[in-house]
Amino acid sequence: MSEARKRYVAVALLVMLAALPSTASGQRRSESGGSLDLTVGGYGISFGNSERVNGLRFNWSDRRLDLINGVNVTFWRPADRPGGTINGLAVGGAPAADRLHGLAAGLVVLPGRRTAGLTASVLATVGEGTLNGVNIGGLALVSERRLNGLSLGGLAAVSEGNVTGLSVAGLALVSGNAVTGIGIGGLALVADGSVTGINAGGLGLVAEGSVTGINAGGLGLVADGSITGINAGGLGLVADGSITGINAGGLGLVADGSITGINAGGLALVADGSIAGVALGGLAVVSGGDIAGLSASLGAVETSRRMSGLAVGGYKVESWRLEGASLAIVRTRIRHLRGLAVGAYNHVERSQEGLVIGLYNRARRLNGVQLGLLNYAGNNSPGLRYLPLINLHFD
Repeated sequence: MSEARKRYVAVALLVMLAALPSTASGQRRSESGGSLDLTVGGYGISFGNSERVNGLRFNWSDRRLDLINGVNVTFWRPADRPGGTINGLAVGGAPAADRLHGLAAGLVVLPGRRTAGLTASVLATVGEGTLNGVNIGGLALVSERRLNGLSLGGLAAVSEGNVTGLSVAGLALVSGNAVTGIGIGGLALVADGSVTGINAGGLGLVAEGSVTGINAGGLGLVADGSITGINAGGLGLVADGSITGINAGGLGLVADGSITGINAGGLALVADGSIAGVALGGLAVVSGGDIAGLSASLGAVETSRRMSGLAVGGYKVESWRLEGASLAIVRTRIRHLRGLAVGAYNHVERSQEGLVIGLYNRARRLNGVQLGLLNYAGNNSPGLRYLPLINLHFD
């Protein structure tokens, strides 16, 4: 062997000896479980439960991590919370750390406090803290705090806090607080807070708070607060607050507050408050407050308060006061009329100012014209109260 080759061999042996763990670093089995570290200055390859490595690390089950920069391969899940930070690539049966930054992939992924980057699991990604970035759970994606970014759960995506960004779950998307962005639940989307953005639940979308944006529930959309934007419920759309915008419920649209905009209920549109804009109800449009704009139903349009604009009822139009026009095939019942009413039977219980057209028209006090087969004006002289074809009185 030449002298030069001998020198190369000697240097190589010295490097390998220097890389072998010392008694102080490699035999700390009582704390970390021990490791074989082929490193120089902390850089290289480690086998076992080393606490700090820059490079490539292999271990059966992690615990008491400190900092891993590079590639960490873990074959089994930790017995308890491993702690520490992994920056780079974490792969294996169950990669876990308090903080996973980069790419983490395995049968299951077990982040601790937070992630940043991409996590992907065949079975489930379960985080004790916030999951940020792109997070994928083959069957389930679960966070004990928040989901931020792109979140995909094969069957379910569940967060005890907010869900923000693009979130999709095959069966259920569930948030313990608000859902913001684009959220899709194959069967259901459920939020304990508000829902904002573009969201859909295959069977239902349910929010404990308000719903805002473009949202749909296959069978129903229900909000404990208000509903605003473009929203639809296959069978029903229900808000404990107001409904505003363009909204539809297959069977019914119901608000405990007001309804404003262009709104339709297949069978009924009902508001405990006022209705304004275009309101369409298959069998009924009913308001506990004022009705303003165009309201139409094959059945009844009614309110115990004021109605303004145009009301069309296949069966009846009924209000305390009408200022505008009404068309009812069967009956109109109004206490005070200022405008036009057309129906087979028009009953103005108090005062009429304007024109009514029907088969039988009746007004307690007339200040206008009645056209019909028989007309009654209570404030005319006795001989002129009942008249055929036309009756009139002007104050």
